[in-house]
Amino acid sequence: MREAKDVIEWLLDGDPAVRWQVRRDLLGESPSAYEADRARIAEEGWGRQFLECLNSEGTWPNERWTGPVWTLCTLVDLGFPSDEPNVQRAAELFLERHLTAERALDRSWQLKHMDLCHLGFWLRIGAYFGFYPERLKNIADTLLSVQFADGGWNCRMRMKPSSRHSSFHTTFNVLGGLREAAWTGLIPRTGFQASEDRAMEFMVAHRMYRSDRTGEVVDQRFTHLAYPSHWHYTVLRGLDYMRLTGTITDERLADPLDLIEQRRKPNGRWVVEKRIPGISLFDLEKQGGDSRWNTLRAMRTLKASGRSA
Repeated sequence: MREAKDVIEWLLDGDPAVRWQVRRDLLGESPSAYEADRARIAEEGWGRQFLECLNSEGTWPNERWTGPVWTLCTLVDLGFPSDEPNVQRAAELFLERHLTAERALDRSWQLKHMDLCHLGFWLRIGAYFGFYPERLKNIADTLLSVQFADGGWNCRMRMKPSSRHSSFHTTFNVLGGLREAAWTGLIPRTGFQASEDRAMEFMVAHRMYRSDRTGEVVDQRFTHLAYPSHWHYTVLRGLDYMRLTGTITDERLADPLDLIEQRRKPNGRWVVEKRIPGISLFDLEKQGGDSRWNTLRAMRTLKASGRSA
């Protein structure tokens, strides 16, 4: 279809962080075809802008949404080259400060002083950039040990130990770290996948954004096409993760997939909307405008689910 080709051409005319993932996820090209685009992330566009925002200490200003944890997680999303020296140093500085050897060995400290979401972020950043594998293994063990019976995780357990119902936000923040650890060889994939399967069933039982008891929408913000969403959960974020698992073809996901498909504009694109309040280093895309990032995520999710992208 000409319309689909036009959208692909528009995506390929965007940032290298988008281009390389379009080639991999929508066009099915080999690494030899898309790695050249991926390497350009550090040289131009969004990736270059993030590098230009580094301060004299080799990190980013620690404001809400500009600090190293949020910036590094965004760079992982973009597929930023993990061996780029400036970002390598920023990641090492961040982990040196937060994930000390003592803290890594002290599960009690981890659970009393840190939200599970941030443990997941530390794990994801460290596994991606290749730092402190032994410390990261301990963090992964902690996260796996506190998975709730319903299949997910919830940061509230730190302040409310009686909590037993999982959070959509926390579940995906933890899964992001565990998956990175599993796919880089820090933890066994088989054990992780068993844990992931339970979490996926939790999300499918909620149709990604509904109460499992009443069927009502839990929070309208889950339906927003926001990026970066930082620690916040959205349906598109959840489905984009779920496409990496076999669960994306579960027939119970028809509702959330319809939700995403119906947000497509007549020109075949998706917009970016509802920016998370706070300070940003810069806007990746214009709020309310056509979004290459959201279009990429929506199209590859629909493709993985068996629907037309």
